[in-house]
Amino acid sequence: MLPTNVLISKVRFADVDAQRPPLGARDRRSSSGTKVRRPSVFAKSADGYGVDAGVGSKARRLSVHVPQLQVEECKLEDHFTKIDRMRKKKIGTGGAAEVQEMKSKTASQGKSKEKVFAVKEFRPWEPSEESRIEYEGKIKSEFAIARSLEHPNIVSTYCLCFSDNHTKWHHVMEFCDQGDLNDMVVNNILRTDEDRKCMFKQLIRGVDYLHSRGIAHRDLKSENLLVDKHGCLKIADFGTSEVFSGQHPGLRNCRRPSLVAADAEITYCEPGLVGSRPYMAPEVLAHQHPYDPRAIDMWSCGMVYLSIMLGKTPWDEAIPDTRPGHKNYNAYAGTWDAYMERFGPDAEPTKEGPFPKMAYTKEWMIFHADPDMLAVLFMMLHPDPKRRTTAHDAVESLAVKEMECCQQDGYSDDIKTRQRKARHNHCWKESKKTLI
Repeated sequence: MLPTNVLISKVRFADVDAQRPPLGARDRRSSSGTKVRRPSVFAKSADGYGVDAGVGSKARRLSVHVPQLQVEECKLEDHFTKIDRMRKKKIGTGGAAEVQEMKSKTASQGKSKEKVFAVKEFRPWEPSEESRIEYEGKIKSEFAIARSLEHPNIVSTYCLCFSDNHTKWHHVMEFCDQGDLNDMVVNNILRTDEDRKCMFKQLIRGVDYLHSRGIAHRDLKSENLLVDKHGCLKIADFGTSEVFSGQHPGLRNCRRPSLVAADAEITYCEPGLVGSRPYMAPEVLAHQHPYDPRAIDMWSCGMVYLSIMLGKTPWDEAIPDTRPGHKNYNAYAGTWDAYMERFGPDAEPTKEGPFPKMAYTKEWMIFHADPDMLAVLFMMLHPDPKRRTTAHDAVESLAVKEMECCQQDGYSDDIKTRQRKARHNHCWKESKKTLI
């Protein structure tokens, strides 16, 4: 379980202040499991309420306090000709940036043979919101973190470019032509449980890698999970990522982070809203105590699993009240209360059961076909972050090990540890040969 030094009074967080100050949220890319897309939130009010410390978040400031980030930058035209830039095609947009599809022969700097890239162009600097140093510092911090990561289930980031006399900034990244996991859910592409579980297995592998390197994503949702032409899931968008242990990659020339030692110091995040509301953990929405960013990633992984299995997210926010959009979570948290009252605060569901009574509702009965995974799901969605399972424990669980997966790169072929290989590849779009 996740260690914690956070004191939390009630598992259900029923004492959340309903009269909390309004937040000035900025809409970014939206979220999952439905055609109605929900925005991510990065909120900070005029009185300082909200997120105000840490590295990576659009609304946070520590990243710009890191002295002399060692990040190489270059001109956009060094890798993309005028014709390439004229033929660009918008493939995504949000409050912080727009993503364009562009061709180049050199942008990967020899790390990839691909000639089509996703170029993330950030919104222009707004002097009324922040200083130029803060604006550029956040962009460089996000780039340094993303550039340092190397894993099959994480989008590769190649270079940081500027254009128009340093007034525009761009991240050049791996292009994933199958779109995002939200598109696949909405279009019913993942038709079997094997397909859905394969995607989840790839997600949890990527999260385990991140956490083992001292980095938490903090905005995991179906829209931030892309799929490439081989059917490989890739975690994207590190604009809210947190370096919770070790040195910031921007101080190490974007070199790959080392493994986090078992006794390494863990930095907790200050209270504040960050992420996408349906995927936010209850301790984030409660904004009462510092929180472990690994635990909120695990909650989000559980919500992604629910969204791809059910075709939607089961509640709008993990806040226990009776307002529309919250009743389902109120019921879910209530079944956990009853479960722990009956079996003790340290009780953990196992495949033999019993489970919290939410498992026996009509909608959740589909999970009974795999009781091992149902137990893992409940532990990922434990309302108490101190009890929530870790990414590594989830990866090592029998439920996840037994999931068939079409992606085997980077994993052992030893007969004792070999993962079950699937024959599907999740590709549903023809690879794009040209740019329009």
